[in-house]
Amino acid sequence: MNVWQDLSYQVFNLDNTLFKTFRHLFSKPEVVVESYISGTRKKYMNPISYFAIAVTLSGVLFFVLRNVYDVELTRNSFTEAQTPNLDFVFDYQGLLSYIIMPIYALMTWLLFIDKKKLNYTEHLVANAYITGQTSFVQVLLCLPLFGFFDIRYDIFNWVFLLAIVVYQFFVFGRIHQTRFLSTLFRGLVYLILFVIVMLALGVVIVLLAMLMGQFTIEDFAPK
Repeated sequence: MNVWQDLSYQVFNLDNTLFKTFRHLFSKPEVVVESYISGTRKKYMNPISYFAIAVTLSGVLFFVLRNVYDVELTRNSFTEAQTPNLDFVFDYQGLLSYIIMPIYALMTWLLFIDKKKLNYTEHLVANAYITGQTSFVQVLLCLPLFGFFDIRYDIFNWVFLLAIVVYQFFVFGRIHQTRFLSTLFRGLVYLILFVIVMLALGVVIVLLAMLMGQFTIEDFAPK
């Protein structure tokens, strides 16, 4: 096999593994996660690669939304008050994804700690697959949706975040074999914790942006 044949085989095998991972994370996500954890690592793409590819594509998506579709990513549809443009935050979207991932894993680990099936590291694996999957779906949805329709990103984002949590606990429910009400309760607690974490992260981002001179406190004053 020459170099080009070998390269073509590797690309084809990557595409096949990626597509298979994507499909099975919907139909049998517990098998994908447990296969990697148990050491069967050739059947599906590993979570780090899957997550990294998805986050990279998300970066491309946000570039297109901002610079091609001219979407105001941080515009608030529920108030007429003028607020500073924070779209620059999406320049660091990839870095933020890597920073937040351990927090997601910590929250799901604590919420399922009574089941004692997955340790914290294994929750990292599961959340990497979940975040990668939802990022792929976001790219596939947003490119045509915002290209053809005039949609407010913040409204779409809140609906999509809710869908992410539903999918996330669908996966963990399948892994831990929890009953519907048990999974629902854990998901609601997670949603509350998630909102708190996002608010705290938002405050940190605003403070850092002010220190970097992106805007001042006067920019928040009514106009």
